[in-house]
Amino acid sequence: MSARETILAALEETRSRTLWLFDRVPDEFLRRRVHSFYSPIGWHFGHIGRTEEFWAACKAAGREPNDEALSFIFADLPENPKDNRVNIPPREGIRAYLEATREASVKALEASDLTGDSPLQRDGYAWHFAIQHECQHQETIAEMLQLIQKQLPQPPVECGDWRPTPTARMIELPGGRVIQGSDDPTGYDNEKAAHEVEVGAFRLAERPVSSYEWTEFMRDGGYMRPELWSPGGWRWAEQECIRAPEYWKEQPSGWAYFGPNGLRAISAAEPVSSISHFEAEAFARWAGKRLPTESEWEMAASIRPSDRRKSRYPWGDELPDRARACYGLTDWAPADCMTHPSGAAESGLQDLAGSVWEWTSSAFLPYPRFEAYPYDGYSKDHMRGEHRVCRGGSWATNERILRSTFRNWYVPTYRQGFLGMRLAESI
Repeated sequence: MSARETILAALEETRSRTLWLFDRVPDEFLRRRVHSFYSPIGWHFGHIGRTEEFWAACKAAGREPNDEALSFIFADLPENPKDNRVNIPPREGIRAYLEATREASVKALEASDLTGDSPLQRDGYAWHFAIQHECQHQETIAEMLQLIQKQLPQPPVECGDWRPTPTARMIELPGGRVIQGSDDPTGYDNEKAAHEVEVGAFRLAERPVSSYEWTEFMRDGGYMRPELWSPGGWRWAEQECIRAPEYWKEQPSGWAYFGPNGLRAISAAEPVSSISHFEAEAFARWAGKRLPTESEWEMAASIRPSDRRKSRYPWGDELPDRARACYGLTDWAPADCMTHPSGAAESGLQDLAGSVWEWTSSAFLPYPRFEAYPYDGYSKDHMRGEHRVCRGGSWATNERILRSTFRNWYVPTYRQGFLGMRLAESI
């Protein structure tokens, strides 16, 4: 296929999944805010269309938006605060807006010179940007479906056996100078530019922390022991009465989880999910270890120890598939740890792509030679040291952004996403 045909196919495939999610949203929640962190869930669908039209049709092709009023209400602007975003059209209006903005985007693509000098048109950058943005909001929508389920009555669930998970091996990784980041022209600005970093030798757990291990932390008073927490983390946990991960709910037979389809039993072997950075830090101290740095994590997920070659995914450069990772909203939950051995890195580390995002200890800061593009608000405005980096993707992450260089970031109190952790230790 030509570059234009490839982009058109990606646009269609991505939108199909978005509309599938759209049909799963209850009408009564479409224009309601369910959490202070989020706009109404219906706004996110319109924002997908607005972003695509804005960058692909307006900025790249110089066209006017088809509806100025809707372009404003679906924009992420200070002048349009989240409380104002409840004033969006009903379901049929949102769907019509998605169709109209897609039509504008496709017409702009057909008229654009993908080999010319325009940075937004060259290689289809504006359309690749819109596709990846849509994939990210698919995951946000899945997070919000969980928040919706948490507010609905749920029948109790039978949790079944709760068996200890085998202790994770700590795998030693050699230090040295390695390449971090990417020069992929379709990647995000915060992934650029590729540069050398020095990483000391360290050990990393072969898998993420399991849900069973998290209950051991809870049974040992992990949420009640201030010595395990940073001062800020302890103040937050006490103020918010944090006693378990965000979507966990205790049942007579064990622990359950508010998933996008309702309450479900937690598998003892699945990675713990919906924890904040503060909680991850506390668990690491309890375990006598630490969180990996962002450089350590990327080295583990993309640098082969045998030849120091950098690969796009932990297993190599081959595209993700279901044998290698749990991703793409297929199973509506993370897979049990260590159940995708063909997706392991050469070092033996498993589950570095998909299932749950993994917190690192690193602040979200610019790489050397960073240049904000196509605007400051995506990355640069968050690079003040307040956010912490997450890596690896989750069960809800689209394969288009499952690459090992992709950087996600949240404030340390955020726990509404599909966020887990992996232990590290220095040598």
